[in-house]
Amino acid sequence: MNEYHRPLLRMDNPKTIPDTTRPGHRKFSKPPVKVACLACRTLRIRCDGLERCGNCVARETPCSYVPSKRGGPRIRKRKRPLTPVSGSMDTSLNSMSNDEVEVDGLGFGLPGSSSESGPSSQISLSQEEDEVWLDQLFTLGAPGAGLRSIESSVSEIEQIFDEIFAEDSVRIPSEVEEEPAVEPDLLQTYASDDDILDAYYVFIHLYCPLLPPPERLPVRNKPVYGPATYRPSSPLALAVCAILALIPHPEVRQPSKPECVKLRREMAHSYAQSALEAVEADLELLDSASDPSRALSEGVAQCTREPFHVNVPVGLEAVLALVLLSSYEYAQRGNIQKMCNRAGQALTAAMSVSLHETVEEDGFAEARRRAWWMTYMTVCQGSIVSGMPPVINLYDPRFVTPYPKGWKLLIEAQQTILEATTFVHDLNLTIKSQYNAPWISKRMMDLDSQITYLLHPCRASSPSIPRFPPTPTDSPEIIALQSMKYIAEIKLHSARIKTHRFCAFQDAAIFRRRHCDLHATTPSSATSAPTCCSMPAPQPSSQTPNQSRNSRISFPFSSHASSKICLHAALNITNLLDNLPYPNPTNEIPLTRPPYLARHSRVEIPRTMPSFACCAMQASYAMMMLGMKARGSVSSNSSGGTGGGGSGSGRSLDGFVEELRQSLRGVWKVLGNYATAFEAVGGMRDEIGLSMGWLE
Repeated sequence: MNEYHRPLLRMDNPKTIPDTTRPGHRKFSKPPVKVACLACRTLRIRCDGLERCGNCVARETPCSYVPSKRGGPRIRKRKRPLTPVSGSMDTSLNSMSNDEVEVDGLGFGLPGSSSESGPSSQISLSQEEDEVWLDQLFTLGAPGAGLRSIESSVSEIEQIFDEIFAEDSVRIPSEVEEEPAVEPDLLQTYASDDDILDAYYVFIHLYCPLLPPPERLPVRNKPVYGPATYRPSSPLALAVCAILALIPHPEVRQPSKPECVKLRREMAHSYAQSALEAVEADLELLDSASDPSRALSEGVAQCTREPFHVNVPVGLEAVLALVLLSSYEYAQRGNIQKMCNRAGQALTAAMSVSLHETVEEDGFAEARRRAWWMTYMTVCQGSIVSGMPPVINLYDPRFVTPYPKGWKLLIEAQQTILEATTFVHDLNLTIKSQYNAPWISKRMMDLDSQITYLLHPCRASSPSIPRFPPTPTDSPEIIALQSMKYIAEIKLHSARIKTHRFCAFQDAAIFRRRHCDLHATTPSSATSAPTCCSMPAPQPSSQTPNQSRNSRISFPFSSHASSKICLHAALNITNLLDNLPYPNPTNEIPLTRPPYLARHSRVEIPRTMPSFACCAMQASYAMMMLGMKARGSVSSNSSGGTGGGGSGSGRSLDGFVEELRQSLRGVWKVLGNYATAFEAVGGMRDEIGLSMGWLE
């Protein structure tokens, strides 16, 4: 019996019990807790002892504790040589209950050991402790002892997964809760004029090529990762900074938070105000302070600072700055009056230095041409968005400055859409005055023919312009030429909608607010969908002229033909808006479309300079009216018993309306991308989002 009993009680065997005195013995990374919750005890996984432990939080199970005698500190006694064990198993166990017991590092009592310090250091084994000791002993000898529990592994993996990926969810509490990291107040600011110029070519030049092509390639966005310390002195550099400050910094994870938007807004306006002050300083005459009489007769503004761009004269920087500030007032601040004022200031400054009649060929010839024609188009844009006739003669014979290469189509498209805007303005005045208007038919035909003629070169492919997405070898100038082609086509299709809008839809109002020359609804009807059932259904023949509600006005197109023209134009605008390129701040091939601000971000890189936002609203208006007009036409046919309201017609109607809704969603998404940087465009996006519900 002794031979049988001795191996069972030799718990200090080095193969079974690790020696804690050895240097290589692994200690607990965290001390054991005194009490584990019932769930962790059942699964035999380690508990952190919190009021609601991490395992229960991860598994979403109740967490409760029951006092236990098995927890708490471990008591260690000095070892004594084990006394020989004799007798039967029952005798040995009975003797153990009255003998001294040593408690080792694992909490197992070693029978046959006693303390040398007297009775106060001795531990007696009760009957309950005997059962505990035997239970632990039998557990170690069971099959699979020491293997990791599957439930424990799954629980720990879930906890690790939540800690890594669950950024917005509730994190699992730990013993030492770390304070959440405060997101820094980072803005798109730069450390030098060269970095500002590179950022201009990355974000602005693609859609508004004010400056000549870059002198060096590639160009990358290099904002500072801290407070802004550099303040440029050039009005052009300051105006560029006003646009760039609206773009979220790549390290800001939630740029749409109100505090982030406010921070960008205030910084951009600070740059815009500084740019205006710098413009005034550039246009100031030195003689005005010392000899006003001489300044009045022959004073010329002199600027002695270094140019912002090596191929742009310092004297042109004020003109270009005013052009950018005009776009800033429109897209960011929504102030059309100030937009037109800035454009007028730029026109006055440009004509004062004879940019409109520059024909010289020198190192600055390209810069002068771009400055003049960009000023010209900005003045036209002010008239387009305000719905008013132009303040200048579009075809003034004094404007003899040659077009920059590749700009002719865009300038002609701008002239055409302004003519269409003037046509709408004159048509509205004629309707209100009830005068006879025989000129409408001829003017509408001429406009339609002019648009059709200009659309042909837009659709012709050019082998010199690469396809998108851009690659690291693409120059911003090449991408800008492609963008200008798309923008020209967008403006021409928008001009076509303006020309046919009244003939197709009687110019019914559907938007709550006025956008460009689209009328706003009355307060009583702003919360309900317009009723297009009362509108005249499209004529089946495209050859029959349309007689409007005003008997004095006759159109050369039928309502059906004009509606179809508006449909094609709106769908083309939707596709072209989606094809516009995105900025490429890192000059790398983007991994996604649309690309994101940073690898860790899910915010799209915003496009800039939305000079054609009104074109998106024209396309949305046409699709909204077509959808409601189609529903009204089918409803009228069904109630009238004409047979047009059958199941086949219903399926066709649903498919047609769903196609319109998807196209509207595409326009809404494009405007949402612009609204990431430009707050005023967000109002247009919200208007379209509200109107889409009317097609349900």
